[in-house]
Amino acid sequence: MFASLVSHLNFARYIKSKSISMKVIADLVAVMESFIIYGIGFAIYLFYVDGAQLHDLQYHTVTGLVALVLVGAFQINKLYDLEPLADPGQQIKKIASITTATLLAIIILLFVLKVSTNFSRFWVFSWYFTTTLVLSLERAWLYSFLVKSAVSGQLTKKVVIFGVDKNADKFVNAIQNDNYPWVQIAGFFDDRLGRSTSIINGQTVIGNIDTLIDFIRENRCDEVLVILPMEAQHRINTVVNKLRVLPVPVRLMPDIAALNFVNCKYDYFNGIPVLTILDKPLTEWDYLIKLIEDRVLALVFLILLTPILLIIALLIKLDSPGPVLFKQKRYGYNNRKIEVYKFRSMYIDKQDNDATKLVTRNDPRVTKLGAFLRKSSLDELPQFFNVLKGEMSIVGPRPHALKASAQGKLYEEAVAGYAERHKVKPGVTGWAQVNGWRGETDTEEKIIKRVEHDIYYIENWSLYLDLLIILRTVWVLGGQKNAY
Repeated sequence: MFASLVSHLNFARYIKSKSISMKVIADLVAVMESFIIYGIGFAIYLFYVDGAQLHDLQYHTVTGLVALVLVGAFQINKLYDLEPLADPGQQIKKIASITTATLLAIIILLFVLKVSTNFSRFWVFSWYFTTTLVLSLERAWLYSFLVKSAVSGQLTKKVVIFGVDKNADKFVNAIQNDNYPWVQIAGFFDDRLGRSTSIINGQTVIGNIDTLIDFIRENRCDEVLVILPMEAQHRINTVVNKLRVLPVPVRLMPDIAALNFVNCKYDYFNGIPVLTILDKPLTEWDYLIKLIEDRVLALVFLILLTPILLIIALLIKLDSPGPVLFKQKRYGYNNRKIEVYKFRSMYIDKQDNDATKLVTRNDPRVTKLGAFLRKSSLDELPQFFNVLKGEMSIVGPRPHALKASAQGKLYEEAVAGYAERHKVKPGVTGWAQVNGWRGETDTEEKIIKRVEHDIYYIENWSLYLDLLIILRTVWVLGGQKNAY
């Protein structure tokens, strides 16, 4: 068990299973290059300039400023965009011209400020030549790394296309004519299979909109591109509404139909203008921040809570026969089923694995110790192991059992857009819980309020909001009257 948890803590392996964000790579490259520029200047200064001037702040100041100016100039000249990163010849030319222009600017500035004699000419020119050479070599290596990552599928953006017509053909041709393997079409889908072609670009159309949703839940997909004719406004609205449940961006190739989505942002997909109708929550740096937050905090909490976990486990064994942990199938990220851990709070012969009947006040199925654990939420502590496994987050919408219901209706039947809460990982605690919406859901209003708070959290996520929810969770533990 412990070895399994340790293996789940391997960040590199976890990230490798996802597509690499080009924005994250570009930001890391910018940071790395700023250190390279500064490091070269400092190293030449350290080994060449007279030791008596070792702590000359003028050199350090100029070195730091030039590093920032060069990286800023690279950013302005789009050297951190995908296409230039993938063209080493173009990169080296731009790097040489920018470093040369910066060298001339430094020389002119030093003369204007009448401080040119304070700096070694050898230091200035050797820094210029070495920086240009090292950055050129680094970009050539980076190009090789990006191409290998794209070929292996780690950098490739996997796209599914909904809508099979001549526009889809044009898009596929544009992808194929691209010189770099950045986009891979994972499948074609259409809601009029009998009236449209069943094969496009040598691939068989997989199915309709419902098949597409199931496909994305079982396979890695980075984006959905909707390609429908401009007069198909009703079809577009129907498709977009169904795709809201998926945790991936949905883009529309714009035409006159796009006028009804005036609040959406335009973007470019391999040079083709598209409309972003639905965006993915927690992308790029937000995704990495959330990942690190979950793993680090879960590990810290488990270490700190180990004595309490052991005491609770012992009390459960003394209180009633049966296992310490209760495992229950629940809906997780992208509506996939996960097995959630809890401390057992019911008699073993009265457990309800699918939550077909909600727990109520003075429920005879709950043990005496279990009532206290549920009231104080201590029964949820084992879910930090789910967080370490990557199935849950510290903060997020609470995972619900497969057959949980309100007034006889399954949650997805009682609340429109219920599945939108599965666009992020479920949490040990959440925005709904710290605002009083936890415990029994005997009315539709209660589950509607929960979902409203969950959707608010997804749309407004920030590290600050997560920390606020964690602090409020500690504050309200045991103080809510509607937890049974």
